[in-house]
Amino acid sequence: MEYHRFGNTGLRVSAIGLGCARLGGLHTNDKEALATLYSAFDRGINFYDTADTYAQGRSEKLLGDVFKHRRTSVFIATKAGYRPTGVGRLGACVRELFAPTIRLAAALRRQSSRLRPVTETQCFSAQYLRTAIEASLRRLQTDYLDLFQLHSPPSSVIDRGEFIDILEQAKAQGKIRYYGISCRTVADVKSCLLHPGISVVQAPVNLLQSENDLSVLTLAKRKNVAVIARQPLASGLLLKPAPRLKVRHFPATKNINRVKTLQSLELVNRRTLAQVALQFVLQLPGVSVAIAGMSTREHLEENLTGSTELLTPSELARIYAALREDQVEELQNR
Repeated sequence: MEYHRFGNTGLRVSAIGLGCARLGGLHTNDKEALATLYSAFDRGINFYDTADTYAQGRSEKLLGDVFKHRRTSVFIATKAGYRPTGVGRLGACVRELFAPTIRLAAALRRQSSRLRPVTETQCFSAQYLRTAIEASLRRLQTDYLDLFQLHSPPSSVIDRGEFIDILEQAKAQGKIRYYGISCRTVADVKSCLLHPGISVVQAPVNLLQSENDLSVLTLAKRKNVAVIARQPLASGLLLKPAPRLKVRHFPATKNINRVKTLQSLELVNRRTLAQVALQFVLQLPGVSVAIAGMSTREHLEENLTGSTELLTPSELARIYAALREDQVEELQNR
């Protein structure tokens, strides 16, 4: 496993981090989730990204169970900002009660994913963030959080910066070591970099974005702010592309065409597109860690296989050339 400098924190984190959104949820059982965490640690992964709403807090609890006795050996990043409505709390109880049955019903899972606007609202008040930090500490069975992030705040919240005071207080109290923003888009990263206290930004970073979108990463590097790249496989579009796949944040037709362009490159013939995509992200300037969702040991193995094989300068040039050509053609067809 490679380890990278994590911005201005003085820490080093594994190049690949484990995204824990599905741990403890309907997609896997606790036994497999725990086995995946132990295997990830044994394979050298020391970075774990979770949130208080992942599996209604179950994700944090599983991380706490596994790492409470090896706390200083791992870096745990969590988030807050979404909170369940009355409908959401009721839905959580129902899902917990009927979890074994719901796991078998893919249609119900797809339907439940559409309910987020109804079941969750956002809040970034000082009182809410203070309460969220304490709750995460309890679930993770620890007395400090390595990284606390605002969870996809609107641009207006980032611009106002009203969250800074409460997070600085929590830092002074030793409850969090560093704080940052999990941004909705790479465009929000620029706003984050205007706040000196922010040590880390998280944003979607992958092969389907333009060079202009990714240029903000160089700015983050200059400011010595760590970048967590999420969705390096574009929510699965770079893993198992198919015409029927519709992924939120990624317009389907345009990006399926882009995936086909990438698959046509000769370099993909000797490794999977997912391996190329993950390594591409890891070689971008400023990226400290790429997090991929891994809820089973099979997912873990898929993401780690071939992850250390660097793309050569000529391979990177061919990727950029193919993407530019694809983007020019897209503009001409508008």
